[in-house]
Amino acid sequence: MEYRHLISFSVLAEELHFGISAQKLNITQPALSQYIKGMESELRIQLFKRTNRQVALTDEGRQLLEPVRLLIKNYKNVKDVARSLQAGEHGILKLGYVGSSITDPVLSVLIQGYKREFGNVKLILEEHNVCDQIALLVDNLLDVAVVRMPISQHEHLKYCTISTCPLIAVLPEDHRLAQNGTIPLASLSSDPFFIQQDPPGVGLGWSTLDACFQAGFTPQGVKLTQDVSTAIGMVSMGMGVTLVPQTQSTVKIPNVTYCQLEGEPTLTTLSLVWSSRTKNKLVVDFIHFVKEILRV
Repeated sequence: MEYRHLISFSVLAEELHFGISAQKLNITQPALSQYIKGMESELRIQLFKRTNRQVALTDEGRQLLEPVRLLIKNYKNVKDVARSLQAGEHGILKLGYVGSSITDPVLSVLIQGYKREFGNVKLILEEHNVCDQIALLVDNLLDVAVVRMPISQHEHLKYCTISTCPLIAVLPEDHRLAQNGTIPLASLSSDPFFIQQDPPGVGLGWSTLDACFQAGFTPQGVKLTQDVSTAIGMVSMGMGVTLVPQTQSTVKIPNVTYCQLEGEPTLTTLSLVWSSRTKNKLVVDFIHFVKEILRV
């Protein structure tokens, strides 16, 4: 049973006149008769009583009318939603992020602005580490990812920098250097270090190690943590020190002190990553929105 059968039945049930109904449907009267006969044949019930002077619904026709109207409404809704999806007005956008990005004000500005401008799009945020996000992007299980550089470049991915800030040191409140405000990174060479558990050459973990190497030392007593919050929590218990993005200093945790690092700052960068092969208009619109806001 096709949509044309349903709409023909609905209009004829309303008008109870083949000529007027055919005109309203912009079809011929014989075509309308064929649609109704076809529907009756398929359903194996009579929908209308026909005489030379009158057309009337049968009892079965009356009982079927409301369900048919509901089907027509749902059919139109499906088409409307499909048009909206094509236009990027509705749908679901899955955005992955690394935990250390959540305190960056740029990310908050982008997410809140996007929700205001694209209120009909359901935005789903998922926290994953860098490598998992890349794998999910490649497998089309994420639409866009927020990762902390550096990461291995992938030929089917595109990248856009959204935020850059320096690394700072996090010390226990009673640390010997806690009151200095600004310290040389090398002064922490003998302290136990908590470092993000990222693969070699990837993310915040590598940025921390590289900063220490550039300062002339290899961190001692390295302990790996799953996220920045855990590292700062361990520092608050006096278990060691860590390096974090400066944006993390907005999170006030008891018993820790944030210190700037002397000399040329070691920068950490957040980037948006998405598939270069995507045909998803929601992704295209999201990237365009971000570039417009950040003017990149």
